[in-house]
This record gives sequence, structure tokens and C-alpha cells, in this order.
Amino acid sequence: MIPAALVLLGTGAAFATKAANTNRSMVIPTYRMDPESGLCVQVGQECSTVQNVVCRWSADGMTPLHSAPISPTECGSVLFKP
Repeated sequence: MIPAALVLLGTGAAFATKAANTNRSMVIPTYRMDPESGLCVQVGQECSTVQNVVCRWSADGMTPLHSAPISPTECGSVLFKP
């Protein structure tokens, strides 16, 4: 009985560790459109590709953050809060 319980606990811990590592890997570099230069610039903020509430730039609380630029003047897709 005790060995079976230990196996189940070990299996549960392994799945929990994998889930935690997967969530961290979905946090990616973020970019925003700079209205003055018209360029997509990188910001030091963590956002995720997993759909949730839209991730906004902490400096103004309004500007949505995006994934890597498609071109210098066009940011990628909108990102979400991790």
C-alpha cells in the first residue's frame, strides 16, 4: 500500500514540474510600437502567448505589447499577461 502511494506521489510531482516548466517557456520577449519613431521597439517586460488579459506596457498602462517584429515598422501578434 505504501509503495503504491509513493509511486502516485512521484508521478504527480513529475507532472507538476513539467507543467511549471511549460508555463515559463511561454514567456517571451515583448515589443511595442514607438509613436515617435514609428518603429517596433523591445521593452523589458514579461508577457505570454497563452490567451488571457492583454499584456500592456507598464510605463503607460495602455499600450498593448506584441511578439517579435514582422518588420522594423510592424510588431507581431498581441501578447497576454502570464
